[in-house]
Amino acid sequence: MTDRDKINRFVSEVGRVFHAPPGSINQKESATMEFDNTNRGVLFSERDKKTKDDDRDYSGSINIEGAEYWLSAWIKTSKKGTKFLSLSVKPKEDRTGTASGSRQRDMNDSIPFGPEWR
Repeated sequence: MTDRDKINRFVSEVGRVFHAPPGSINQKESATMEFDNTNRGVLFSERDKKTKDDDRDYSGSINIEGAEYWLSAWIKTSKKGTKFLSLSVKPKEDRTGTASGSRQRDMNDSIPFGPEWR
């Protein structure tokens, strides 16, 4: 049994248990459903991986108006003793090596191999 078969079987069973009418759950759509994560983010604990005090406590990503960013957080304590999170955001790199949302650098790749180089 493939993973897709297991997912379809699970979805069918959930529908049966909760008395969904037959065919009301589109199994193909439910297995490939995408969510709109615009203006949403997630942080995961990194506290068990810390080797230095200044290593981040949480890491994850966030989407801000359609642009993807890496998100890091540190647990800090204020002078009054109140705990808070300090955050850092960095653009994720796209496949071309430029940061998403940043302007492309104008690079002149031409190499002057004229008669003066011979």
